[in-house]
Amino acid sequence: MQGLNILLGNRSQVMVLRALYHSDDAMTGRAVERRCGLSNRATMLALEALTEIHAVHREDAGRAYHYTLNKTHYLVSKAMKPAFEAEELFWDDLSKTIRRAVRPRPMAAIATGPLAREETDYGGRLTLTMVFETGRERLKALLTMEKLTETIRDRHALIIEHHLLDPHTMDQEEYAPLWRRVEREGILLFGTLP
Repeated sequence: MQGLNILLGNRSQVMVLRALYHSDDAMTGRAVERRCGLSNRATMLALEALTEIHAVHREDAGRAYHYTLNKTHYLVSKAMKPAFEAEELFWDDLSKTIRRAVRPRPMAAIATGPLAREETDYGGRLTLTMVFETGRERLKALLTMEKLTETIRDRHALIIEHHLLDPHTMDQEEYAPLWRRVEREGILLFGTLP
């Protein structure tokens, strides 16, 4: 049985499976397409392939089909469900990794970038902004950034860019674009912003 080869055979199928996994209700092909951000053709080809191997149920609903994930399919329940559950824990795991690796511990850590915006082509990059209580703490933490970078690379296959700030530097004009990006797309991993 080489079912995982078929399920994971192309990125569109994984994206469709993920969309159906996170949906409480049946979805039309167009709803799946919108949620995944795929073209109509890519969505329909993925749905067709997944329906053929019974990983997805298709029900005729008049002028459209409704699709649901077949949660009793062996590979969906034993391989895909745990993988999607692990994905949901990513931000918590990243938060714990930062708290363990960075000394002194930041007051707050925020993630931005394509991964935070849930873009599928995030390029393996993540931007972390960390705020420390004092400039001295910020400078000490700079010494732990190499370890954090290696840990995140090995654990999550991500390359990080980091910004270390304190309440005195965060109001400087050069950081205004960074704070606009944080407001727009930032995910607060832990802490509170001053």
